[in-house]
Amino acid sequence: MSRMRLFSGAIPLVVLLGVAGCVPMDSPNGAVSSGILGERRSPESAIEDNMLAMKLRSYYMRSDKISASNINVSVYQGAVLLTGTAASQSEIDNAINIAKNTRGVVKVHSELKVQHATFTELTKDAWYTNEVKIRLLADERVRGLDIHVETTKAVVYLTGTAQSVAERDRAVEVARQVGGVRQVVSYIEIDARSQPITVGAEPKKEKGPAVAPVRMGGAGDATKPPEVTKPGNAPNSAPAASSSGKPGASVDGGF
Repeated sequence: MSRMRLFSGAIPLVVLLGVAGCVPMDSPNGAVSSGILGERRSPESAIEDNMLAMKLRSYYMRSDKISASNINVSVYQGAVLLTGTAASQSEIDNAINIAKNTRGVVKVHSELKVQHATFTELTKDAWYTNEVKIRLLADERVRGLDIHVETTKAVVYLTGTAQSVAERDRAVEVARQVGGVRQVVSYIEIDARSQPITVGAEPKKEKGPAVAPVRMGGAGDATKPPEVTKPGNAPNSAPAASSSGKPGASVDGGF
C-alpha cells in the first residue's frame, strides 16, 4: 500500500487559506479566530517552503535508494521534518543526506524509523492528522494555520511557530486530547516577535527549545478513530479522514 497521503486534496486548501487569509478578523470578545487568521510567515515564505517540499519529494521519487511513498516531508521556514517509515537505516540516511544538501534547507529533523505501516494504520493516521488539525484551527489559544501536522503509527508530529511557550504547550495539549494518539512530538519553535493571537496583547519574551523536540503521551483510547476495512472488503462509505527522485551528480539542480 502506498504511503502517499490518502487524502492530500485538503492540503492545497489549507495553503490557500494561509496565503489568502492575511487579514485578521476579530470575534465579538476581541479574540482572533485562528481558523480564519493568516499564517505568521509571509506568503512569500509559505510559497518557498511549499516549493522546497515539492523539490525534496521529487528527489526522493527519482532515487532508487528511497521509497518516496513512505516518507512525509514538512517544511516550515526552511526547516525540514521527515516522518514516516523506511525499509532500512540506509534508506533513512540517504533521505537525510539529500535533504541536507538541498539548497534552501536551513536544518533537517528526522523522525523516520525502520518499520512497516499497514493499510489500517495509514488510514487511522490520516484520521488523526485531520482531527488534530481541525481542533487546532478551532482553538482560540492557538493559531492553527501556523501548526503543521503529520502522523505515523499514531504518533503525531507538530511543526511550525508559536508566539509563546504557552501557545506551543496548548497546541501539544490539543493534539494529546485526540483519542488513540499514542504520543505527540513537537518541533514548534517560539517566535516572540510574531503577532499575538489576541488583538492588542503584547508578545511575551519567552524562549523555547529551538531544536530539541518535546515528546508527550497521547490520550490513548479515550475516543477512537473510525474502524477501517482493508481494500477489497471496504464498504461503500469510506472512514472520515483528511489532511492534512533520483538526484543527479548534484542534489540541487540549480533551483
